[in-house]
Amino acid sequence: MRVIDLFSGMGGFSYGFKQSNFQIDQGIDSWDKALKSYSTYLKAPTKQIKIDEYFPTKKDFDLVIVGGSPCQDFSRLNTKRNIYSKRASLVLDYCRIIKAIQPEVFVFENVIGLAKWAETAIFELKGYKITKNIINSENFGIAQSRKRKIFIGSKKRTIEIKNPLIKSVKTVREVFNSIKDNWGFANHSKSTIEKFSKITSNSWISVSEKSNYEGVIRLTWDNPACAITNIKKAQILHPEENRVISIAEALGLQDFPNWYIPFGSDTDKAIQIANAIPPGVSKAIANKIIERI
Repeated sequence: MRVIDLFSGMGGFSYGFKQSNFQIDQGIDSWDKALKSYSTYLKAPTKQIKIDEYFPTKKDFDLVIVGGSPCQDFSRLNTKRNIYSKRASLVLDYCRIIKAIQPEVFVFENVIGLAKWAETAIFELKGYKITKNIINSENFGIAQSRKRKIFIGSKKRTIEIKNPLIKSVKTVREVFNSIKDNWGFANHSKSTIEKFSKITSNSWISVSEKSNYEGVIRLTWDNPACAITNIKKAQILHPEENRVISIAEALGLQDFPNWYIPFGSDTDKAIQIANAIPPGVSKAIANKIIERI
């Protein structure tokens, strides 16, 4: 089957589906840097447009539409979130596009804090058997404890994805040991390094009243990482060194191969990585779709 990726970013959703032999038709996003990453590594066409300005008119039944709208206004880590913002309302644009195209299957991913009104809009899509699935990336071989809601709608058969039972989880140590060329280090001041030296907890600690994402956390070697957010905002520390993890380390923890380096500045790269769904998770979803249709 073919795939269209809404809010495609650097292509985490599509990369997982491609590994399961889906044909990637197009990535749609408003950000040129992310679309350059997408087209370079997925070798697929892109369309640069704001989702709220995208109005397809042609139905296409032999299709899977995937996507995850920006989650910042639903995230519990965002102290200034607004679940009724224009950005939050992009969930409604996703639903509008599903209604217009009528794909055989759709997949929507977002944070656990997704608002009830957004869930209701998804479940009101007519003609689909829709499931809400809560998964954790660490159950899919990802070295990251990242809980998300996955909504899957199918014209034919109900499709569910559950957290598989696993004997052991992938750890930060395993990912960092696999990085051949570490790059993308932050340039910390002496005072910041001193502050980090006092952080030993693997729980979020409030450190600032100025940032939307207040806090710092130190990873531990033999456990999965916390959910990877924008490392230029949320200060996710190396297990031993008094620094924020590098961009290469964040890329690995998000389950991308070393060579899948997003385009743009270091800040652009950090945002693209944070916004992506880990490809191992999207591959598991793709495999479940193959199994059920």
